[in-house]
Amino acid sequence: MQYCFHHIPKTAGSSLQLRLAHREHIGQLPKGSTLVVYPLYGDRRYYRVSADSKFNPKEPIKQAFLRTYKSQTSGDASIVCGHYTNVTQPGKHYTWLRHPLHRDISHFNYDSNYGHQLDDDFVTHLSMIAGNFLVLWIYGKYLGLKEPTSIENKYKIVQKTLKEKFVKVYDSDKFEKSWDEIAKELNVTTAPRLQSNRAGESYNRLVKFSNLSKDFINWHRGYNNYDYLLYEEFCT
Repeated sequence: MQYCFHHIPKTAGSSLQLRLAHREHIGQLPKGSTLVVYPLYGDRRYYRVSADSKFNPKEPIKQAFLRTYKSQTSGDASIVCGHYTNVTQPGKHYTWLRHPLHRDISHFNYDSNYGHQLDDDFVTHLSMIAGNFLVLWIYGKYLGLKEPTSIENKYKIVQKTLKEKFVKVYDSDKFEKSWDEIAKELNVTTAPRLQSNRAGESYNRLVKFSNLSKDFINWHRGYNNYDYLLYEEFCT
């Protein structure tokens, strides 16, 4: 059986990749079975733990990407995961959604650590980018669609895709429960529950949900209405 784990940014995908790489590294998955497909330095990159003699399960998976990206190549794999997985890949497809505001907070904090934020102020930063990140990501990245159409139509297409293409859509805020199911499906151990990109350790938490005003929270919901509809339908 083949598997595709599609990674929407800031939905625990890096931790999943680290755990899968580790399970292959210790022999619970066949050698060469896992492939991570991800963007780095403006290009499509690949990572195989079978080709990484210095793999360290105690470090974030991004460190392995940065150390090996020049030498790693694509090829056959029974488990494919990452940002650049898409609808054309065979096998069972899974993905994770996240509460839209919590996802945006995490993305802003992460980007700020690398100087990629559009403005140092979180509210201003969000107002400078299009809302409904989840809908636009699945429409453009997973489905590879570029046709100009309304956000409502994009939402309907994405909604249909999640229902028909994915075996299951998980809530990333309940990642450990979903990992229990994935580990059982792949016949690997649930422990150790390795973590990658831990907020507060891998990057600073500049913005916290508890510090946001009710007015802003209401604005965010209106600005990202279709993301909220998607999340609430599949994760609540």
